[in-house]
Amino acid sequence: MQYWSINRTVPYERASRLQRALVELRSQGAIPDTVLFLEHDPVITRGRGMQHTGEERERHAPLDAAILPPGIVLAESERGGDLTYHGPGQLVVYPILKLDGEGFSPHHDVAGYLRKMEQLFLDELASMGLRGEARESATGVWVGDRKLASIGVAVRKWVTYHGMALNVVNDLAPFLLFRPCGFRGEVMTRLWDLFRDALPEGLPDWSQWRPWLEERLVARFESGLSPSGVTAITRFSIDEADERARVSP
Repeated sequence: MQYWSINRTVPYERASRLQRALVELRSQGAIPDTVLFLEHDPVITRGRGMQHTGEERERHAPLDAAILPPGIVLAESERGGDLTYHGPGQLVVYPILKLDGEGFSPHHDVAGYLRKMEQLFLDELASMGLRGEARESATGVWVGDRKLASIGVAVRKWVTYHGMALNVVNDLAPFLLFRPCGFRGEVMTRLWDLFRDALPEGLPDWSQWRPWLEERLVARFESGLSPSGVTAITRFSIDEADERARVSP
């Protein structure tokens, strides 16, 4: 597997184009499984709709785009799920993985892949001393009655894209503008709040959260794979990522 960390914040539409280009390359076998780490410019995204639970409810929560404050845009997404927010201080993880059963992902099993992603983050939280959980009909990662991370994926040609958003030090106020995946905005939390005035082991200070967390997650992805000897994170700009993926302007 290879790991790309995109510096600065990235517009949502631009990250989507990059993912689609990488999906094509992965489906052709031109690149290995690839995990993107990035932060987005402030954006509320709307997916294909909330998952079915057997209850009567709308597939999309209402959102009046006219009430969005300056600096936050609305974007449509191919992923599953409904409304969520991305912004600076939140780590977004986009795995571009072939569901062939040979690497991290199971063979042609989207539900199994979702559960595996949830478990990866639950294991990481446990190593920090936090007890997380996954909930039936509420994909994501929860700590107590608060939601720490959201998951929404898409699959094309049996290659995954989109992924997980983990709240770290981001502003949670934008979640109050809507019902994230059908829940009240107040349900959202972030790592910074869970640790309060403390620091997770190995983190010098919160200003260095991103490289610290990325390296820990890479170790999680690699833990279930055969040793490859190459686990370094490649760090570059979105322009360099586009060039490597041959993204059309």
